[in-house]
Amino acid sequence: MAKQAKITPQMVKDKKLQRYLIAFPVIAFLIKMITMANTAGGGWLGADGENYFKGVDGLYAEGLFSKVSILNYWPAGYPILLWLLILISVSNIVYLISIIQTIFFAYATYYFTKQISKTNVAWVAFPASLFISFNPTLSLSSLAVGYEVPVAACFMMTLAVILVSRLNPEKLQYKYAIYAGAWIALAAFMQPRYLLAGLVIFVIWGLTYLSRSLGIKIIALATAVMFISPAALVARNIIAIDKTSISTNLGVTMAIGAGDQTQGGYKRTGPSVPCPPTPPATSVTDNHLVGCVIKWYATNPVKTIKLALTKTQFFWSPWSGPLVNGTMARNPWLKIAPTQDLQQNAAGQKLVFGSFGKFISWLWILGQMALLFLGYFVLRRAGGPARLLANSALSAVIIAWLISIGTIGDHRFRIPTMTLSLLLQVAAIWDIKKKVSKAL
Repeated sequence: MAKQAKITPQMVKDKKLQRYLIAFPVIAFLIKMITMANTAGGGWLGADGENYFKGVDGLYAEGLFSKVSILNYWPAGYPILLWLLILISVSNIVYLISIIQTIFFAYATYYFTKQISKTNVAWVAFPASLFISFNPTLSLSSLAVGYEVPVAACFMMTLAVILVSRLNPEKLQYKYAIYAGAWIALAAFMQPRYLLAGLVIFVIWGLTYLSRSLGIKIIALATAVMFISPAALVARNIIAIDKTSISTNLGVTMAIGAGDQTQGGYKRTGPSVPCPPTPPATSVTDNHLVGCVIKWYATNPVKTIKLALTKTQFFWSPWSGPLVNGTMARNPWLKIAPTQDLQQNAAGQKLVFGSFGKFISWLWILGQMALLFLGYFVLRRAGGPARLLANSALSAVIIAWLISIGTIGDHRFRIPTMTLSLLLQVAAIWDIKKKVSKAL
């Protein structure tokens, strides 16, 4: 008889970890399904929910090449995906959105952390799955109409595929490039601004190959696949409105966050950036407005630095409290957040918005940023796949941060990369926890 393989303590430990990596997303999914069942309509409208449904109405009435202005002012990708769900059921559309987004987020969390558990930093898989699955704002936002959580799931799938490729160097690498490119293509279909993050991640990935030729081919193939979705959006707009653009709101968005007296958020103050039309034109195009804003930044370096700092504060600001700044008023977490209850009386308001509240808010902002970079260095020092994971995760977060600085300071803009920032932050927390345990 053949000898049975000896079961080692490490094998038992690994099996137990895998159970947790399945259990956390599943439990979070069930909690959200209960929440959905007890919520009118099955979910919430996100910050731009009404506008997305205006686009869906146009697609439902006129088809893919609808001329409804919202579909070219904003990228049409997310409304198109919702329109496909409308074809299944009109009356249950929000239920469908909530269920599909929640399933996708749960699976992506499992698949991402499962691949991390196979690397040289397997210890971070458990806390990453726990924090990602049960972070109130991030997790509950899968029940909201908005691109943020699906994009966050796409980033997890992308990094998971990249880890699989490096853990299996003997397998055909080109298929991984196609898979990774497809996940970023889906993210970019919903919000094209994440093309840049995808490109940087692919470059970092490609540079890890010993064969320079293979690395370049991986970068090129993944990038080519990634650009299929923006090309499709441009093609739609060419047919629908005869314009070769993904959207026409970049200049407007950049202009909102720039100016002599504004702070860089949506509630702008003071005069707009000067941008007269160039004769013989009588109106300003979106591309021309982009140029005007860039020129203003270049000719006002001191004001640009100040705006960058305030937009950074807004980007990392808490969801509530004295330093809150952004478009997360519909954040499901605010329905149960303790700070919301405290504000119901004068003493509570003084506590939340007074010196103590400001101290806690600044501690939250600076603490997030400190843990982000500490976690990056913790994973990077481990080398191997962990180094690739750290570089890819931080690059995506920083690019989202820089895009916010270049456009509008808004804490909602950090949600699409929040799974990656949480990964780095919990790596820092668990590393500190281990060192404290050893010291004691």
